[in-house]
Order: sequence, then C-alpha cells, then structure tokens
Amino acid sequence: MAAPLTKRWCLLATASVATLTVTVPGCGDVAGPETGRAAAPAVADAVRASASPSASPSAAPRPFRRMPTAAECRARLGTACHTPDLVRTAYGIDKLNSAGLTGKGRTVVVYEEVVPDTLNRDLETFSRAMKLPKPDLAVDPYDPAGRDAPFDPENKAMAEAAVETTLAVQTVHMMAPDAKIVVTRIGLPEAARRTVLAPSGPPRSAPRGESAREAAEGAAAGAELILDGIGESVHRYTPDAISIGFGIPEYTAAGNSGEPADDLEELSDPLAAVVAGGTTLVAEAGDLGAAPPIGPGGERVRSVSWPASDPSVLALGASRLHLDDTGRRTGPDTVWRDRAGATGGGTSKIFARPDYQDRVSDVVDESRGTCDLSMDASASGGTLTYQGFLPEGAGWMPAGGADGAAPVFAALVALANERAGSRLGDIHDALYALARDPKGGVVDITVGNNGPDGFEATRGYDLASGLGTVDASVLVPKLADAAA
Repeated sequence: MAAPLTKRWCLLATASVATLTVTVPGCGDVAGPETGRAAAPAVADAVRASASPSASPSAAPRPFRRMPTAAECRARLGTACHTPDLVRTAYGIDKLNSAGLTGKGRTVVVYEEVVPDTLNRDLETFSRAMKLPKPDLAVDPYDPAGRDAPFDPENKAMAEAAVETTLAVQTVHMMAPDAKIVVTRIGLPEAARRTVLAPSGPPRSAPRGESAREAAEGAAAGAELILDGIGESVHRYTPDAISIGFGIPEYTAAGNSGEPADDLEELSDPLAAVVAGGTTLVAEAGDLGAAPPIGPGGERVRSVSWPASDPSVLALGASRLHLDDTGRRTGPDTVWRDRAGATGGGTSKIFARPDYQDRVSDVVDESRGTCDLSMDASASGGTLTYQGFLPEGAGWMPAGGADGAAPVFAALVALANERAGSRLGDIHDALYALARDPKGGVVDITVGNNGPDGFEATRGYDLASGLGTVDASVLVPKLADAAA
C-alpha cells in the first residue's frame, strides 16, 4: 500500500537528488588553457589531471555588474567563462537562427525544483543584453501537497538550485529565442527542502538511520511526483520537449542496493506514452560522476540516474567546450570533470538494452546505457548567466553542472520540430543512425572520464560521453528530415 501523502513527502526528502548547479569561483581552470594556443594533447593532459570532483568553492565572489570578458573572468575567478552567444556559435546554432529557425510556435518545458522570485526579470535583462526577442516565460507550480517552501536566497543550497533554474531558462532562450518556455516547479515542503538541498555537500540518498524500505519508498514517491508533473505539463502545454533537471539514483530506488527497482520499471510505459504522443523527454545524467557517494558512509557506488536511464528518455551527459576569447575552439570537446563535479553515466540495473543501442552492445552489454549525448555544462569555463537574487548583489556569473546540458538539447529539439513542422517525440533511433554517418552532425568525444570508478571516453560510443556531442547546424536539419 502506498504511504500517505504527508509521509511520502518526508520520504521524498531523503531520496530525491537535486542536481545543484555550482558556480565556478575558486574551482580553478583545471581543463586546459583558453588562449588559442592549446592543442588537443594539452587539453587531454589537463583533463586527466583534473582535481577531485568532491571539492567545492569555499566562498561566493561578487557578481559582475556588466557582462565580463573571458579575460576579466580569469582575473577575478581564476577560470575562463563564456558568453552564451559564444556557446551558441560553437554549436552552430547561430547559423540555424540566421536561417530563420528560432523556435517560433514551439514550447519547451523546464522541470526544476527551485524558482527564484527574480526569474522573469532576470530573463528579460539577459534577453536585452543578448539582443534577443522579448521572452515568453511562464512559471507553472506543481505542488500537490500545497506546502511549497518560499524561496530564500540566503539558503545556500536553494540559491545554488535557483542558479541552475536560471541557467536552464536563459540557455533555452539563447538557443531558441522565439520558443515559449514553461518552468514547471515541483513543490517541496520546507523540511524536505532542508534535506534535499543540504548546503553542506551533495544530497545524500542514504542518510543515517534510513532503512532500505524507506529509501525505496521515498524514491518511488519522488518518481511518481516527477511522472505526475510530466503528465500535467503534457496535458496543459503539449510541449515539444521537456528538460528534466534532476533525478533519482537507481541504487536508492532499489533500497540502497544493487538490485533492480521494480517501482521505476513500472513507470516506463507512461513515459513511453508521453514520447509516443510527440513530446521529447530530455533528462540530465547526473553531476556526481559515474559512482556518486551514496552508499553507507558515503562511499561511491556506481549508479545511473532515473529518469535519464529510462529507454524513452534522452539522457544528456555533460561535456566541456574549449574556446578562446572569440569563441573559436582551441581543442576538441572533452568529458566534464572538474572540482565542481563530473557527468554521470553507466549502465542501468533496471532497464534492458533498447533496440537503438544494439550496435553498441559491446559497451552496454544487455543493459540500457547512459548517456546518449553530451552538451556543454562544465563549471570551469562556465556559461555566463544573469542572476538577480544573489545575496552578494545582482549581476553576471558563470554557472555549470549537468543540468545545463539538458535544456541546450531541448532547445535543439524545438528547432528541429520547427523545421519539420511537427513534434518528433522519440529521436533515439535517428540519433544513433546519424552517429554512424560522418556527416550526420554527431561529433565524437574521445578525451576525459566521469570521475572515480568511472569510465573513459573512447572512439565511438562510451559511458562517459555517449555518442559524443553535436554540430547543431547539421544535426537539426537531419533530425527534421528523418521525421519527414
């Protein structure tokens, strides 16, 4: 029998893992120089020598009152940062926008846990600075318990999660400036937020005293909440894509064990129905590496994140762009791993290998492998966002974390749907087919790893970067043509 709603909210507090975006000050630029002189081997050496993902910034600096240059970021923060238009250019999205693909008539839902009070004003400020059209943004609270905690910018963890939400919204607007953006905010009780968004470090899925049954029940409650929210968004907005900015470790859903979690498997059919209806589901693969610290005592356990591990969901890993001050690439993209975190990835203990991964069975064996693709979400060399709620004052700050990858690709889906004139829904088959075409727009990532007890990037599909990253100027039309 399902636990009462109040009880299930409390259980959710110990099981749901919010993927908190980490601002980069104090991290150091560990993934290679940004001067234009770096070659690929230098980038590779720097990535392999990166610091432990468990380290974190010690103090928040002042934000920039105006948009800084990469040189100004390095001088104040010790790491480069990129303006969003440089990221857009690096992926070839500027070419699509110039050709008239701007997301007009399309809707992207961003599914997050914390929404700052300044979200709309910050997006308008960002849009003016980037010379973009006026944004079309709506915030849609999903709070079935009716006990949503108010936003508190002085709460470090809530502020970090709010940075994540702001990053996601501003990223979608930058890539698909005419698309409608809906932020679906999951409502958590204040006590739950204090546990889920613990400011002292990564969320713990196995807190002291929690039983295996409580872990499994809490994960099930969180999963059902996510699924119900997705269903509500589909019903109200018929979105082209939903970007999901958090997840639940399969290890936790299985009662803090390596056994399969039947409760999550039972939710697979509803997710497949959403995709069959035309909505593409995009979820981040996690930002605590392939083996997050979730075992008893915090030891690292290989575990992938749901809903990214569901075969109907496109699992987005995080990579790093290496750009000079003008946006020119100084080397190939690499797997994201720095002091702020590392991309998730690995094989599912719940879901069997889907047909679209049959050609990569040598890597995933009989299991669903994540991630599928990777997009820029590095904390070192982070993307600049405008944050109006910071206790240190409003201004521009770089941000990163795996949640930054999912909205980038959700925006690309909106552009592909605009070109196709219809919603594409499940695009896994098309992506895996295009990855076999040297001119298909999928670009292999071969350097980097996703943390302790993780996986190395190799030629072809791997569990650190998936199929690789993309050249959107090529991929978007190819995806649209595949649907024709």
